[in-house]
Amino acid sequence: MEIKELEVKNYPDFLTLYNQAFPADQRRSYEDEQHLARFINEKGGKFHALAAEDGGLFLGFLSYWTFQGYVYIEHFAVNVEHRGKNIGTKMLQHVVKHINPNVLLEVEPPTDKESEDRIRFYERNGFRKREEIDYMQPPYSPEKAPVRLLLMTHGEVKITGKDDMREMLRDVYNVNYGG
Repeated sequence: MEIKELEVKNYPDFLTLYNQAFPADQRRSYEDEQHLARFINEKGGKFHALAAEDGGLFLGFLSYWTFQGYVYIEHFAVNVEHRGKNIGTKMLQHVVKHINPNVLLEVEPPTDKESEDRIRFYERNGFRKREEIDYMQPPYSPEKAPVRLLLMTHGEVKITGKDDMREMLRDVYNVNYGG
């Protein structure tokens, strides 16, 4: 298995998995491959996406943003037929080892087996829940709803609330609030 920067040839597979893996309120509305390419190019090197491949077969992706002091994983998915093969663990280890050991991500609160399993997966990979922070994911666009999520961190991510996440909220969700 190889983990590398997402390439144009991966865009169709990325968009298919992205739209299947995340509810509409928890994702951007990429119109097509060109829209995805423009988005990546417009973010000035802060937004990145990795692809996991094996012999040219697209296994999954992990998209992230680089900020002062940490990396924010925005979306992360492995194709259903390839789950349980340590692909996700290898992708997270790649980020921690080669990009930044300080990682922030959002997960759905533990309300069912799937969300509980997801949290346990991240905990096995060195993440901890940040339940002391009441977090609502801002809507991606005006027609979408905010989503109550739980923050998890790996390493030394120094956040105590949304004031410490201003740059992330501004760049990822276009949220600007006083100051």
